[in-house]
Formats: sequence, C-alpha cells, structure tokens
Amino acid sequence: MSNEENPFADPNDVNPFADPSVASHTKPQYSAGGLDDYNPFDGQKATMQNQPPPVIPATIETTRAEPSTYQPPPFQDNAYRAPPSNMSKQQSELDRKAADLEQREQELKRAQLNSGVRENNFPPLPSFFPLKPCFYHDISLEIPMESQKTCKIMFYLWQFYVFTLFFNFITSLAAFCVDSGNGVMFAVALLYLALFPCITYVVWYSRIYKALKNDSSFNYMLFFFVTFFKIIFLVLYALGAFPLGTCGWINAASALDKNKGVAAMMFICAAFWTLLAILNFLMLRRLHQAYRRSGASMEKAQGEFARGVASNKNVQNAAAGAVTAGLSSGGGGGGNTQY
Repeated sequence: MSNEENPFADPNDVNPFADPSVASHTKPQYSAGGLDDYNPFDGQKATMQNQPPPVIPATIETTRAEPSTYQPPPFQDNAYRAPPSNMSKQQSELDRKAADLEQREQELKRAQLNSGVRENNFPPLPSFFPLKPCFYHDISLEIPMESQKTCKIMFYLWQFYVFTLFFNFITSLAAFCVDSGNGVMFAVALLYLALFPCITYVVWYSRIYKALKNDSSFNYMLFFFVTFFKIIFLVLYALGAFPLGTCGWINAASALDKNKGVAAMMFICAAFWTLLAILNFLMLRRLHQAYRRSGASMEKAQGEFARGVASNKNVQNAAAGAVTAGLSSGGGGGGNTQY
C-alpha cells in the first residue's frame, strides 16, 4: 500500500515545507553519533555563539515605601496618667513641711514678742482719741496654731454679742419713742451697752484667750463658770422679761398692737438673743471636750491659782507688810519683858 497513491490527496495542495528557505531551517543536522546524539538546539546555539552578548543596561531597583496604615490607639487618661500615690505623698509632705515652717515662724515671732515690750493694741482706737488701748490682742502670734480657729470663733462670738447689745439699745429707743412706758427698758439697755462689752471681754473672752494661749486650767475653769451663768441670762434676755431691760419674745408680742415696725425689730432682737444662747452652749460643750482631752484637772487649776497668788506683787507687798508688822510688834513686846 505504500506505493499506492493517496486517494484523498488533492492535486492542488502545495506542501508548505517544500520551500527551500523553510527546509534549510527545518532540515535536521545529524551527527555521526546517530539519533541519540541529535540536539535540535545545536544550530541555534552555534548561531548565538557567533553573535556578541547582548548589552543589558544596569537598572537600579527602587522600592517605594508604602504609607503606613498604623494608627495609634485613642488617648486615654488612665493609660497615660502618672501614679497618684507618689504625687499625693509628695503633696502631703510639702503641706506638712509648710505647716511646720509656719509654726516655727510663729513661735519665733512669739518668742521675740515675749522678750520685748508689748504695746496694747485693743480696742483699736485712733491716735487722736484721748483714751489708749487697754489690752494686747493678737491671735496669730499668741495663740498656738491648733487653737487659733477656736479662738477666732470665740472672738467673733463676742463681737456678735456686742452687736446684739447695740441693736437692743436701738430697738429699746424705738420702743420708747412709740410708748413712753418703755423708759425703764431703754435706760437698762443703755446701761448694758455702756458696761457689758468691756466686762464680757475681761471676764469671759480674755479667760478663754489666756486658756488657749498658755493651756491654763485655771482660766478654763473661770471660763466655764462664767459661760454657764451667761447662758442662763441669755435665755432670760431672749424671753424679754420686763425687769431685765431687753427686747425679747414676750414684750415683742405685746408690742404688736402698738406698732408693727417696732414689734418686728423686737422679734429680730429676740432671735439674736436666742441664737447667742445656742452658740454659747455649743462652744461651751466643744471647749469642755477639748479641756478634758488636754489632760487638765482641778489639781492643776488649784496649783496655777496658788502660783498666781504667790507671784502677785500686791499680795507679796501685803504679806511683807504683815510680816514686818508682826516682827516689829513682837520685838517691842520682848524688849519690855522683865525676867
């Protein structure tokens, strides 16, 4: 059958591989080694060996940094806040050192003040006034730091008492102008205003001032004794009994029918007396508790009283005079004695 022609072959078909230019490139080059040594790429390799090597331009690879997509977490106060314990300790230490420094400065001023001559500064009278101050009063220098607040409260309470005396006098004057039957109340109110500011300062406020200054048990005792009776009188003043000469609840109610304006002033004055009684009671209780915590006692008060009497110049002069008189009378009687 190999010699027979292909019945399906078309006589018009042309073999494309019959072209000499194509055949030269597709013609296999066999070596003597046979089919096993045939390499179809030997021709291409030989052609490439005859050509110069291609020049490859040098290239510099640059890498473009991509933008970072990292985002920091949102700010939180608790995450970046310093530990509060160290700050609070440092602040408390600074406050303590400042308080110690202020206390030492006050003690130094107090020592300098006690070593020198002090001029009276209370009441603060003008220089042209004929009378001069009678007392020395300086809470910041004479009173220890831990007791200054209490002493200031007592001083303000005494000032409020003086203001109430003045308001009571004004109200009594108004009541006297409306009704002449209130003349006795007006006269007593004027007497209170003239005497009680100085008396209460010496007998009442100066006692607690000296007690807080020197931690004096004797002055504490005097203050408690005076304050007890003062509270009783303040309650009577608030009631407005007629002989006491103060505007209180009773005579304020009776003045409603005569003049409502004067009655209103009397009610305000009665409220002032009542408030004074309450504040004095509260401060008495507070100071008594502080007195018991300080370790004061009746024995210390008696010892302070004995030392005060012994150091009093008038008592010393009187005792010296009595001893001298006794010696002189005894000596004279002994000279006349006959044995």
